[in-house]
Amino acid sequence: MSQSKEENQSKSIKKEVSLSGIGLHSGEKGKISFLPSEKGKINFILGDKEIEASSNNVTTTNRGTNLGEIQTIEHVLAAAYGLGIDSLEIKLSTPEPPAMDGSALFFVKALLSAGIKILKKKKTIIVIKKTIEVKERESSIKVIPYDGFCIDFEVDFPAFGKQHFIYNKNTDFIKEVAPARTFGYIEEVEMFKKNGYVNKPRFKDEMVRHKILDLIGDLALLQAYLKAKIIAKKSGHKLNVQLTNLIRLESQT
Repeated sequence: MSQSKEENQSKSIKKEVSLSGIGLHSGEKGKISFLPSEKGKINFILGDKEIEASSNNVTTTNRGTNLGEIQTIEHVLAAAYGLGIDSLEIKLSTPEPPAMDGSALFFVKALLSAGIKILKKKKTIIVIKKTIEVKERESSIKVIPYDGFCIDFEVDFPAFGKQHFIYNKNTDFIKEVAPARTFGYIEEVEMFKKNGYVNKPRFKDEMVRHKILDLIGDLALLQAYLKAKIIAKKSGHKLNVQLTNLIRLESQT
C-alpha cells in the first residue's frame, strides 16, 4: 500500500499513543491505544483478551468488520496499513474503537505522531498469480496479477450516482483516502446527528474513497501486503472479507 525505500521491511511505531472518542454504532465513549510491537502482526487487546487481526477471526460483517466482540475495526487497520505499519498492538477500553470523525485521519495522525519504526523483520508479501473473484448479485470484487498494488473501485448509489476512483502508487493515502468519512442510510440520520457525525462531503467522490479505505482495512486482515490489482464494483465488507479469505487459502497452497 504505502511505498518507500524500506518497502520490504516490517514497520511499527516508536512509542505508545492514545485517542478517545465515541463509537460509531454503540455511541459508547472509549479509548484506543496504539503500542509498539515487533511480532510482525497486528493484534487487538480488550481487557484480558487478545485477538489477532486476521480474516480467520472475523465473525460478522454487518455495517462493519467485527472480530467477535471487537467491532468496526476497518478504519483503524486501514490507517496502520496505509502507512505501511504491520507490527502493532491496539488496546481498546470498549469493544468498538472511537469513530473520531468517521475516517481514518485521526488514527493516521496519531500513528505518525508516535513515529514510524523500521524493523529488521521482512514484511510478508503475497504475490497474486491468478484471478480470484467473488460475486453477489450486482456486487463483485476480484484480484488479478499485477506488478505493484492497485485498487480500481466503482460504486453506484441511487441518490448520488456512480463514483469511481483508482488507488495506486501515485495516490497519497494520507491526503486522498484517509480523510474520506463513513456514510449511512437515511434511517440512521438521527443516530448520527446525536453522535455528531453528519457533515458535508470532503470530496465530491467521498463515498468511493471511503469504500477503498474500508477495503484496505479489510485486506489488512491478511496480515500481509499484496502485489496485485483489485477491481471492485459495489463491494462491501462481506465480499471484501470473503476475497481476503480466498487469497489467504490460495497463498497457502
